[in-house]
Amino acid sequence: MASEVLKLTAQIVISHASMSELTPKELVEEIKDIYNLLSTLEGEILTEIAGAVPGKGKEGAVVKKPSIPLDEIVKEKYVVCLECGKKMRTLKAHLRKAHKLVPAEYYRQYGLDPKKFPLVCKEYSEQRRKLAKEKGLGERGFRRKAKTT
Repeated sequence: MASEVLKLTAQIVISHASMSELTPKELVEEIKDIYNLLSTLEGEILTEIAGAVPGKGKEGAVVKKPSIPLDEIVKEKYVVCLECGKKMRTLKAHLRKAHKLVPAEYYRQYGLDPKKFPLVCKEYSEQRRKLAKEKGLGERGFRRKAKTT
């Protein structure tokens, strides 16, 4: 099916490029956008078909195939949203606002392991970890001390 999506993407881009001038950068972005959109639509259609099959519950739902390699989802400075392809520092709020998804649904749709694919970039996660350590969080016997002024 992925080859079918790729063929459709090529046809759409060729048609659009023949009607208007695009810079190489615009052409690459259009290819990515159209491919991501078609992949998402394909996944939604397959999910609806699986949901319509009698005797199939949530276990029978089809897992969407990510449009980018899994090792490129979580990077040092950003995390890629598999729904729209945006690169962001954190995805939880974006998923909720833009796609009406909770993290559990997002992970289930793409068959991802939450431990391997966090919704925050590595840099942001490290900043939060350091801040928590500075405040003494996570230490055994930690008790919050009252402020003395």
